[in-house]
Amino acid sequence: MKYEIGISGAVIVSAHNRYRPFIGSVGVSGDRIAAVMEGKLKKEDCEVWLDADGKILMPGLVNGHCHGDMTLARGLGDDLTLLEQNHKFADTGWFYTLIDDEDRFYSRQLTYCEALLSGTTFIMENMYWGLGEDSVRAMKEVGIRGALAEDVRVDFQRPDAFISEQFLTEFIRVCRENGLVPVLGGISEEDYDTERLKRIQAIAERHKILLTCHLAENTWRQDIVKKKYHVPAIAYLHQNRLLNPGVIGSHVVYASEDEVQQLAQTDTKVVNTPLCEMKIQDGIAPIPEMVKQGVTVCLGTDGAMWNNSNDIFREMKGMSLLHTIHKGIRSLKKTDILDMATINGAKCFGLENDYGTIEAGKKADFILIETRAPHMQPMLLGEMETVTSALIYNATGRDVTDVFVDGRQVVADRVLQTIDVKDVMEKVQKVSEKIGRALSS
Repeated sequence: MKYEIGISGAVIVSAHNRYRPFIGSVGVSGDRIAAVMEGKLKKEDCEVWLDADGKILMPGLVNGHCHGDMTLARGLGDDLTLLEQNHKFADTGWFYTLIDDEDRFYSRQLTYCEALLSGTTFIMENMYWGLGEDSVRAMKEVGIRGALAEDVRVDFQRPDAFISEQFLTEFIRVCRENGLVPVLGGISEEDYDTERLKRIQAIAERHKILLTCHLAENTWRQDIVKKKYHVPAIAYLHQNRLLNPGVIGSHVVYASEDEVQQLAQTDTKVVNTPLCEMKIQDGIAPIPEMVKQGVTVCLGTDGAMWNNSNDIFREMKGMSLLHTIHKGIRSLKKTDILDMATINGAKCFGLENDYGTIEAGKKADFILIETRAPHMQPMLLGEMETVTSALIYNATGRDVTDVFVDGRQVVADRVLQTIDVKDVMEKVQKVSEKIGRALSS
């Protein structure tokens, strides 16, 4: 069989064999992986042949929670909690008045460029503002795969003013026609109301789309729910039958043992952003307990204002070290961490049959990582393998050399092949300077 693309002699790491690395090759035909084999591929068996000696081949990473609009504000939220940021920046109104849809478009594109170049092939964009078809175009032009979460509210000031059925139907159509996952963005705890939440769930179920919401992220939002309903957020949602397999809870920092069981029993998905939770002092989520109970947990970065980075490799290391010091050195296994970055991300969006592992028949979304660098060496295979350790503790997104999405090489030798990154950076820089001047005046 002749493959359109052959990746030869890589160290392959994937959940399908529980991350036991082996030297092998991948053959791609169209947008699918046609074959995965041990050993090397012959050049004559491939239309395009890439020598991957010295590189790791693994599934593209999944970023399950991101706000691309906030890349404009990278670094502006340092040394402030989320509540303090809300108080400090609310009076300036910069987020509403200083930036327009074009600014947001390029902010998102810069986010997706950063993500692809650091090995993320699927990203969930939690949109503060829907940009119509430009929301799709921002992803498609960069070449990343993803999900778009359209906020159910017309604006943040009116929690009961929902987008129209016609608008939502068109949003879903455009997403699906372009290979993106449409998601309905729910509300945070300060706007919780039982009937309002049931209306939102009914909309998601009627349109057969996933529902995402910020959930149990911090103490002040938890206190709002406790004061109003006398139970914390997760317990409140469970009491009202608002947890289910189609719900993706973001952050989920504060969950009791009973609430973790409720998440597991209802197959509610969780996206945790460990570096963000640390940076803005949200807290430490009970991730080891969730994993033990069988909750599907994946990783996200949140927005660059609250994290500064959209690199999932950093999140893997952060997740591991945070819970090592908090719950013990064996509280999470390396396989748990790699699951969160790959197959669990696919499961969160109902895509595990097509993505998340390196197997024949799945979509050809994978990345190559350079290992011939001092910080990645030495590296062992076999019984005492250190490849998985290197991926979690040594590697960063800067070690990614090549990225494939749908069988298309969108990053080649660390260079994005789709759009001019320099041009996007220059546009975002000008907007960020405008924001900085406004905040300092």
